[in-house]
Amino acid sequence: MFHYKSIAQVDTLFALSSPNIIHMPNFYSQKESNEMFTKLSKCPFKQPIIKVSGKSYRPLRKSCSYGDMSLEYEYSGHCELLLPWNRTVLKIKSDVEKKNGFEYNFVLLNFCESGHAKIGAHKDDEASLDQSADIATLSFGACRDMIFSKKGCKSVRQALEAGSLLLMHEQKEWTHAIPLHLCVKEPRISLTFRRVWSSLQQSLDEMEHDYSIPPCKRLRRE
Repeated sequence: MFHYKSIAQVDTLFALSSPNIIHMPNFYSQKESNEMFTKLSKCPFKQPIIKVSGKSYRPLRKSCSYGDMSLEYEYSGHCELLLPWNRTVLKIKSDVEKKNGFEYNFVLLNFCESGHAKIGAHKDDEASLDQSADIATLSFGACRDMIFSKKGCKSVRQALEAGSLLLMHEQKEWTHAIPLHLCVKEPRISLTFRRVWSSLQQSLDEMEHDYSIPPCKRLRRE
């Protein structure tokens, strides 16, 4: 079992043989959620080109990213070009950090126009991710389900309502996905906050591994 600081009104906690997630359905009020959706819908979303099983395609969803300028983030063969933080995203980032005690330097926004857009099953296990920090997902707009799966375990389905916050901890063994929901006609915007190592830090880690550089020579991780 893991521990979180200053988290109230926790709706769901899965641990041990289930994915380690905390779901807070009313992180933002309905009014706040609607206001956030309106502001976030003006972000410069674009269709990424991703690779799955060696094949490239454009998913129906659109995305954009914000973060510290020293960072790079790549997933499924797609390298995200980071935009400088804007006021709305910084406000959400601050609210999340105050709630769970982690600091984030990167966020990926996904825009799904309807339930025809999906996110396939995947693991957030990129080498650039700081696995000690929870991954935090905010949802605005239409309610969509997220499905957690692991071989030999029963799948877990969690509804992600507008204004909800989902915290994921140690997800290496579980995949998660947003499946098709053809009855959903409304759009959804999600923000997934992560802590990502800079290219400099990754280079130092590789040097330490290859040449056994003493820890005192390494760049300190904040």
